[in-house]
Amino acid sequence: GDPEFAALVEWVLQTLIFAEKENITMMTADTFTQTGDFFGDEYEDMFKNALAAVGNYGEIYARHLEPISARLKVDTINHGETGLLISHPFGNVDTIGPGP
Repeated sequence: GDPEFAALVEWVLQTLIFAEKENITMMTADTFTQTGDFFGDEYEDMFKNALAAVGNYGEIYARHLEPISARLKVDTINHGETGLLISHPFGNVDTIGPGP
């Protein structure tokens, strides 16, 4: 695999989820913070461009997945109105890893 590319994809995914939480949409992507100091000047608008191109996580879900499967409460941003916390699956927990 390519760990640098995987990290980039994870950063973009987290950006799309964060943008939904902050109510930043495809139409308001220009209000998203620049990232020049962190990734370098060459990439200062990369997250803003991603948001402008595809929208936040909720917009993507509504456009592509909502017709197939309604968005469940577990798939929405928790704004503090519930104590519900859902973890990502751990995978096959029956496998015993290496010993100490």
